[in-house]
Amino acid sequence: MEIVKANLSHLKVFEQYVEKCAQAGMEMYIAAQSDSEALLKKRIGYANGEGLPEGWTPSATYFCIEDGVILGSIRVREGNNDYLEKVIGHIGYETAPDAQGKGIATTMLNWVKLKVIQDTVIVTCDVNNIASRRVIEKAGGEFLNTFYSEQDQYEVRRYRLMTE
Repeated sequence: MEIVKANLSHLKVFEQYVEKCAQAGMEMYIAAQSDSEALLKKRIGYANGEGLPEGWTPSATYFCIEDGVILGSIRVREGNNDYLEKVIGHIGYETAPDAQGKGIATTMLNWVKLKVIQDTVIVTCDVNNIASRRVIEKAGGEFLNTFYSEQDQYEVRRYRLMTE
């Protein structure tokens, strides 16, 4: 198993990942089913600050790959703004449906903590997502509070994650 920064050479395995995630009902991948390449290119561009929607900060995407299959994806957002601090956090991740419960998210978050982030970051999860809560806590996330986003009609648990 290796964790690598997303690039166009991952297109074939990314298409398979998008399909699995979309079939499991993961919203961000449902829309990408018809054009996985566009989503991959967009994510690669975001890492360089290219094509960012208004108010977004650069965001690098990394894949956890084993035997030519993407098991999970993790995004690390740079910079700061209220939305990052309060709602979505600096790190977002998901695991392929057929790889859930196998420690993939924990592995990715610990890897990012050791190899990517330089400072303290905020990581959030839905208040009802017990699995994500455990991942963040296993990585040393310190619970701060809950926050309800009126804009998104969404309540999250907020954690502080520090480099070692």
